[in-house]
Amino acid sequence: MNPIVSINQPVDVIVSFSRSARTTGVMPVKMRHHGVDISLTKLGLCYPIRHGSRLCYIFDVSDGTNDYSLEFDTTTLRWTLLSLIDGASL
Repeated sequence: MNPIVSINQPVDVIVSFSRSARTTGVMPVKMRHHGVDISLTKLGLCYPIRHGSRLCYIFDVSDGTNDYSLEFDTTTLRWTLLSLIDGASL
């Protein structure tokens, strides 16, 4: 059984920008999906992909229980929740 649930829905995301001696980058810290705020605590991978001429970034994040894959489109400046892995089902 595949634990990955495909979502592909727009979400609101709050990000933190950091630039210190240890880290430089962007970290999604909160996401709102269906009116529910989800605090994101861990960043896994962050990598760029292209959809034709559009550049997007994929962020694999976790709230400590569930894992999420978020896509940020640099052309439209919109976030999409691509998928979810429900930690309770593992």
